[in-house]
Amino acid sequence: MPDGEPRSVPPPAPAGGSAHRLEVEVRADRADEVAAALWARGATGVWEQPGALVAWFAPAASTPSAATLGEVPGVPELATPKQRWSLEPERDWQAEWKRTIHPVQAGRVVVVPSWLADAHEPATGELTLVLDPGRAFGSGHHATTTLCLELLDALEVGGGLAGRTVADIGCGTGVLAIAAARWGAHVTAVDIDPDAVEVTRENAARNGVPLTTGVGSAPAIEGPVDVVVANLVTDVVIDLARALVAATGTTLIVSGIARERRDRALDALQAHGARTVEVRERDGWIAARLVVGADDGARA
Repeated sequence: MPDGEPRSVPPPAPAGGSAHRLEVEVRADRADEVAAALWARGATGVWEQPGALVAWFAPAASTPSAATLGEVPGVPELATPKQRWSLEPERDWQAEWKRTIHPVQAGRVVVVPSWLADAHEPATGELTLVLDPGRAFGSGHHATTTLCLELLDALEVGGGLAGRTVADIGCGTGVLAIAAARWGAHVTAVDIDPDAVEVTRENAARNGVPLTTGVGSAPAIEGPVDVVVANLVTDVVIDLARALVAATGTTLIVSGIARERRDRALDALQAHGARTVEVRERDGWIAARLVVGADDGARA
């Protein structure tokens, strides 16, 4: 699964009409892992709903079913008795999905879907980002993204991002990278998903900011850079702890961490020399600001 916030994108319209629909009950902190398992088994779309994930599979002989999807090790939500399958007629998935996406505010940042941009009137002092998720993930609505935007906003107020170097690891749609670039930072954005990198480039052009982009993860950053922001998932934060800290010159912002696994993730980062100075929580997720090195003054 690519880095970034939990996947929540409806399927493309399947050729031939109907699609196989699977609904799975899932806690918010388990959405990432269950979604990854569904994508790995051929889902053409996964839509995060309150308390559930809905996945679609193209109608084909190889489409998983209650008999063929099988139990996935470590993903009890996909146990056969819990699978709810149905055949869904062709619909305008994109139009339905777009009706659920609205502008979202995080600090001074307001993320506006591209299809609503013409009607949006920015407030005084607002940093408006126009975003089209396309084939990537990160509409700005998930708590992990809004928390990261708020921490970046506070960092900008506290010391300014203008002229500083920033790396967005697991850029998804590029929302965090673009926000930092709009504030004048020199930003590198990477993701292990080539589609996400391309969508980030498109959104950067849409917002008129330059970014350095590439396919990769934390080890690809030629650092250390002043600020690293990484909205990943808990296990990836733990696995990349050494590389994330090594890439950070001063400030590290991480999210995608489930509340109950907070200590495990932060302990991994602290073991490699980072120090936690702020933690914010929302909807079962946490985001943290850590400092690396001795300089934890105003610009941290």
